[in-house]
Order: sequence, then structure tokens, then C-alpha cells
Amino acid sequence: MRSVIKYTCCLLCLIAAGLWIADRAFPLHDNSEAGAATVVLDRHGEPLRIFADHNGVWRYPVSIDQVSPRYIEALLTYEDRYFYQHPGVNPFSLLRASWQWIAEGRIISGGSTLTMQVARLHYPSQRSVSGKLQQILRALQLEWHLSKDQILTLYLNTAPFGGTIEGVQAASLQYLQKPASQLRFSEAALLAVLPQAPSRLRPDRHPKLAQQYRDKVLDRLLSFQVWSEESVTRAKQENIEVWPLSNPMLAPILSRRLKQSEAEKKVIRSTIDSGIQQNFSDQIKRYVARQAKGISAAALLVDNQNRQVVSYVGSADFLNAQRFGHVDMVTAMRSPGSTLKPFLYGLALDDSLIHSESLLADVPIVTGQYRPGNFSQGFSGPVSASSALQRSLNLPFVQLIQHYDSQRFANKLDHVGVPLKIPGGRANPAIILGGAGSSLEHLVTLYSSFANSGSVAPLKYSIAGGFEEAASVNESGQPTRQLMSPDAAWITWNALADIDPPDQFIDGYSRAHLPRIGWKTGTSWDYRDVWAVGVSKRYTLGVWLGKPDGSPMERTMGRVLAGPLLFQLYQLLEPETDTITKPEGIVEQLICWPDGRVVMSGDQACDQVRTAFTITQNTPRTLDPEFSKQSRFYSPQYNYLVDQQSGLRVTRECDIGSMKSQSDFVWPVAMEPWISKQWRRNVRIPPFDSKCKTILQTSALLRLHGINDQQVYHTNGLEVIDVDVRAEGSEGNLNWYLNGRLLEGAGNKQTLTLQGSQTYQLYVQSISGSSVQIEFSVL
Repeated sequence: MRSVIKYTCCLLCLIAAGLWIADRAFPLHDNSEAGAATVVLDRHGEPLRIFADHNGVWRYPVSIDQVSPRYIEALLTYEDRYFYQHPGVNPFSLLRASWQWIAEGRIISGGSTLTMQVARLHYPSQRSVSGKLQQILRALQLEWHLSKDQILTLYLNTAPFGGTIEGVQAASLQYLQKPASQLRFSEAALLAVLPQAPSRLRPDRHPKLAQQYRDKVLDRLLSFQVWSEESVTRAKQENIEVWPLSNPMLAPILSRRLKQSEAEKKVIRSTIDSGIQQNFSDQIKRYVARQAKGISAAALLVDNQNRQVVSYVGSADFLNAQRFGHVDMVTAMRSPGSTLKPFLYGLALDDSLIHSESLLADVPIVTGQYRPGNFSQGFSGPVSASSALQRSLNLPFVQLIQHYDSQRFANKLDHVGVPLKIPGGRANPAIILGGAGSSLEHLVTLYSSFANSGSVAPLKYSIAGGFEEAASVNESGQPTRQLMSPDAAWITWNALADIDPPDQFIDGYSRAHLPRIGWKTGTSWDYRDVWAVGVSKRYTLGVWLGKPDGSPMERTMGRVLAGPLLFQLYQLLEPETDTITKPEGIVEQLICWPDGRVVMSGDQACDQVRTAFTITQNTPRTLDPEFSKQSRFYSPQYNYLVDQQSGLRVTRECDIGSMKSQSDFVWPVAMEPWISKQWRRNVRIPPFDSKCKTILQTSALLRLHGINDQQVYHTNGLEVIDVDVRAEGSEGNLNWYLNGRLLEGAGNKQTLTLQGSQTYQLYVQSISGSSVQIEFSVL
């Protein structure tokens, strides 16, 4: 007995000495995650894209609790039943394997424990007696330093499964297209036996042999009563069917972006819904296939409740080089066209510059140095703020940003984390028409504020957790900043929601399944970009189309090209029955034009009465179309003197009889050509008395000769005609506009070159502010 104890103590001392020496000569290192591959998952744990490591190996770190218990049971029962009892080496298994090798002259069964297999995987050695002894020593060393669960985790992450696939997670994703947490009985048994001979048992190449070995594992599990007979029988009835090895590419551009931004993570769980992502990708690819060569598209869908990105389509076709499919057009800086107008509208509401029906001027301003035009032909004269927004008129918003201040508007967007890229760094009125850089990501971030009471928060692309189910995806956890009040946000969204859906649908749609959507389009200079962004209560969706290389497209508009795609994508979402709630502080009031304020008793400039949405019943006066920091609001009251006998206008310098003061309400001079004749100044205000010799006779109207209002010219459709026009009734330079385009020359004569059947609008304006506008047609 003493001898046994003596020899045992000596053996333990030798083992301890060996471990001491091994620790210093061969220190342990954990390379289970070194060079590990990266996998990007959707919100439910399904793979979106898989990236191999720099050696082309597919390996994804996984913990024990992220692997199905069925796999752990199958693995331990088949490979190492006494894993949690032995010290890293099972002497009985080694003796049995050695005896069989000696008796048969070949290896009949292995004697390696899981710990020894981990030692072999992490510290390779030659297949010899000395190599086996080194493996045993390494196994003892592992057991000395690591817990059983740590050793098992190492095996789960580095076991070979054929080719460049390592670890059970990579094998499950590649062969079964599912995470290892979702394995069925038959799948767990298959993956448990595969590392024994990964090349020979690959289920994608040798399914029948793989099924034989899988059934062998199932028999052992049944014999040891680990699994029930019913479970084993059903598992055996399943044929070996695996997916061909491939790399899922459902959200390739977002996956690439997440891999770069979260490089320290090997498993990245995105916020993407793979079902919606697949539907959006397919629809966009079909839509763009009908467009001209080089055109791509992008779409971004955000859940307004938590700011999580549900779908991210960075290009129309990732693998299409002709459409620059590798370029991420969600983040690309482009001209946003008119898509920023709703935010100026909302900020102006909060600043008490306008209400929803404030009178704005869609006319060129003589004193302005910046001369924008409209994408639509001609000018509309007096328009409401909401109508200007819905029709995306440029000139009223240039007027509005001059009153609000361009730099202040840019600073507001910068404050909420969505800065504009402004050439030269200094804002000017052109930014509201697309004269600054923005991105689809930034626009969707801003538009989501309409469904969030005016607050802006960064979009969220990933959530905590790996392959396990997320505890909650309902809270964004993102910092928010207020861009506008809830009242201004709703009034703006409501105006956008009154815009009719586009007519140019290729695949057709049903309005019955669409929620109430506030939407806006945009078209950049030279037709390089077209946009459409929509907001319902649940989602904010933005789309972009254009050529990633920056070259222009054929003449098109956001409503024509981007609008239909926006609504087609909305149709792919689950129907919404709810809508954005109107805040209690919004009140509908009757207001007057041209005054702009609420209808009151007594004398007031109230030629037109309109119903406006107002914030806390605030109804500011009409903004002065001729922008001046000294006179922000327009005063419609016009005071003058008349001769009491003749009733004609005079001044105090006139040597005439008795005078009296008189007043009337007038519209801004620039709007005169578009208002009813009975409201014009030459009707309401009497002309100057001819007896008043000291007054320059300026009562004459600006008149056009050579062409009449509503005149029709008949041609063969291809004929080019020249029409000579002369203006009278004003001195000094004139500005001539044909269909909103400023013509060259500032004299009183113009030659109009006309071609093609259409309706023309000719507008002439003098430096003194008098103007005339006519329409005529060529048929």
C-alpha cells in the first residue's frame, strides 16, 4: 500500500514538474478569436453577410449558452462522456485505444478527450508517440489553467468542419443557414460527428456518408438514454440536406459599414429586418433595371418609434459595376434639391414668421442679387406657404429664408447633428434650393422628426447581443435634440400629407393599403439627383436615384422618378391604421389676404379669407416680398392725398385747392399681374391730377405691344417662330422672364424664339417694381 502511495506521489510530482516546465517553456495562448471572421446578423439573428478572416477562414466566436443544448449533449455523449470528470486525460480511453492499436496494427478508436483535441487544435504536434505525449501534457496544462466551460468554448469555436470552416457557429451558418442556437436533433448530431473527418464527411459533398455517421451518433445517444426513442426516430427520418456553401449578401453595403465601424466585434447584430430588406432590394433592382445605363438607387427605412434602421439598400445592385453597385449612396454627399424646404417651413412657423396660409410671393424680386427660378414653368404670383411647400416653388422659399436668415437655418441643422456641407462654409439663400451637400441618411434622420414631435436623434444600425435573441429593440437609447416644436412638426407634416401620390406608377398600387404619408421630393441642379422622402406614423422612408459618378441624367423630376419608387416600397410594408396625432396647441383660424392676420371686425385688408393652422392662435402679418431687415412685414395700408373737388391724387407740393387724406389697402406691387383687376392699385388708387404739374406722371401701366394675352399661334409643331415684343409705360431697365427663365437684355424690346406646342408665360418687371404678365400658346 505504501508503495502505491509512493509511486502515486512520485507520478503527481512528475506531472506537476512537467506542468511547471511547460508553463515556462510553452505558455498558453488563446487564439480562438485571433483573425476570427465577422458575421453581420439581422435583428432576429439571421446572417446578412459573412466576412472571412485574412486567411479565408470562416470562424465566428460563440459562447456555450449561444449553442443549442442538443448539440452539447450530442457532442459530449459521442466524443467525451466523462469530460466534466477527468483531469484532461482519460487513462481508460488511452489504454483501450493503445491495446486496439497494438492488437490490430491500426487505429481502431481514438483515446483523445475534448481537452486533448483542443490542445491539438491550438498547439499542433506531429502524429507520433512524442507528439501524443506533448498533447497530453498540453491537455493537463489547459485543465490546470482553465475551467471546463472555457475549454469546451475553445472547442466550439475552433473545431474543424470542412474546408475553411471552423467552429460550430460557422458550420451552422454555412451548412444550415441558421445560428447554432436553433439546431434540431438531426442537425445537432450531424455537426457533432463532422469534426471527426471533416473533409470525408462534408454534408454538401458526401451526404450519404454523413448521414451514416449522424445515425451512429443518434444510436449512441439513444443507447445512453440521453435522447428519447421518439426524438431519435424522427431525427433518423430526416435526410441530410444542407445549403450550398455561399456568402449571404442581403445587406452587403451596410454590413461592410458595420464591419468597419465596429471592427472590434466579430458578431454584429444589426437592426435590419431581413424580410423587408429582401423585398426592398428586389423591388429596387427591378425598378432600376428599367432605367438608363449608369443609374443607381438607394433606400433607407427607419422605425420612427426607436430610430432603428429597418432596411438599408445602399445601391440598386451591389454586383453591378455599370451601376457602381459598390458605392454607398445612403451616405454619399449630394445636392438635396428641394428636400430641405419643409424644415425651413417648420422653423418659420416656430419663429412666428408665417402660419400655414401666410401669403408668399412666387415672383422674381428686382432688388435681389440672387435670381432663382422654378422647375415649373413661369410664376404663380400670390401663393400660401403651404401651397408653396406642396408645389415646391423656389421663389417663395428664397423669400422665406431671407427673412429667417440662411446661416441661422444651417446652424439649426448643425445643432441637431445633421450639418450641411456648404461650399465656402458660409450659408446663402441657395442652400434651400439644394446649394449645399447632404445625404439620404441625413435627410431621413431629419424627416423622422415629423413623427417624433420635432425631435431629432441619430439613427441606430446595430443592437446589443450576438446570435442570442435581443432582450428589447423598442428603445433607441439615442440622444435627442429639438429641431422644431411639436405643433410646427405636425403642421408641416400635414401639409406634406395633402400632396397627392404620383401618377407615374409602373407596377401599379392600391391607395387603400397606404397609410397617410407626408412626403416631399427633390431634384438637384442639372438633374444629377432625384429624391423622395415619406413619413407615416410608423416609418420614415427615403429614396435616392441618380448616377453615383455625378453625371447628369436625362431631364426628369423627383416626383416622376423617385416618387413612384417611394410609394411602391411603402406598399411592401404592413398596413398602418394609425396616423400622427395633432397637438392640442394647434388652432384653425380664419385669416385675411393680403394682411395675413386673423379676420377682425372693422377696416382690414381682407380681399380673401382663408383657413389656417396656427400655433397658439398666432397669426403674423404677411412678409414683405421685397426683403428688408428694417421692414420684415408688409403693411397693406396705403395713405395718399386727393383733391376734394376732383377726387384725384395730389401731393402737398401741388398748387391746388383743398386736400384731404385718404387710405386704402393694396397688395404688394410684385403680385399685381396675378390678382383680380378690382384689387389692383390702378383701380383702388385714383390717378394723379393733371393739374399737379410738379408730379412725374407715373400712373401709366407697363404695357406690351406685339403680343396679346391669351393669343394663340398655329404652327406645324416643328416650325420655329420669332415674335418681336415691345414694352411701354416705364423707364429704365426691364427684366424679361419667359416661363420663369430670365432672358438676356434689359431694354424695352425682346425677340421671343418659340418652338414646340406649349403654353408660355411672359413676365416683364421694371426696376421701379411695375410689372405685366401675359400668357399665350403655340399649337
